[in-house]
Amino acid sequence: MTINRTKTIATLPGLTAEVADYRVWDVDANALVVKFAETHSTLSGEKGSRRSKIICNCYLPKELCDNLHYSNQDYGVYLKSLAKEIAAFYEVDSSDISMISTGVDMRELAHCVETHDELWVAAWVTAGFKHNAMRVGVDRAYGVEINGKYRTCGTINIIVTTNAKLSLATMASSFITITEAKGIALQDLRIHSSFDSSLQATGTGTDQIVVASGNEFICRYAGGHTKLGELMAKSVTKACLIACKKQLAKDPDYHGESAPSGEQ
Repeated sequence: MTINRTKTIATLPGLTAEVADYRVWDVDANALVVKFAETHSTLSGEKGSRRSKIICNCYLPKELCDNLHYSNQDYGVYLKSLAKEIAAFYEVDSSDISMISTGVDMRELAHCVETHDELWVAAWVTAGFKHNAMRVGVDRAYGVEINGKYRTCGTINIIVTTNAKLSLATMASSFITITEAKGIALQDLRIHSSFDSSLQATGTGTDQIVVASGNEFICRYAGGHTKLGELMAKSVTKACLIACKKQLAKDPDYHGESAPSGEQ
């Protein structure tokens, strides 16, 4: 992998967000790189609780996914290799990087910052949902795992950062607020299930969240009755709306698809 260039898209106290462009196996790809000035506590559905200096949302183009599939490469091994390359470029240890991935190009990234007095929350979102938007608990499972490999799916990835210092419990509870906020965006845009267009989608089957604590004042709760929860919900909803609208602009007639035969 060779990183060709980076472009700064946002700067907040203690962090910088960039999009890094690179080539892997003759395929152009990119990643959102959120860099912290110091190590932060993070929680993700992919890597769990850890200390991180960088959070990445990595774009996996179809050609790259095909290379992984047909060359019998392990997806997890590929991401570890990518983490090492990014770590070398930014001069950090690969263990200090939290990574998630998506089939959405970072040129379609959306972000939003909400503030109140000295408190701020930023949300970074990519949204792909055309092929596997679903109403969870109603639609049947679509992704089929075979030897650790899955069918290509869309995903809605959400990274939330704040200057508030959050415990592990607070970060865990924030997943509820973030997920509810994502659902509001899908409702507002009337994004329906890809398997039954009469159903309102609640997300996709592969959505990921990463939350990063700040290192300033303590906030213990992240529910909707708190200012932290309000700012999280506002930033996530707004960023999800922008990201989803970018996907809908590619296919303005999309309102959900009929289920493929035998898969509903």
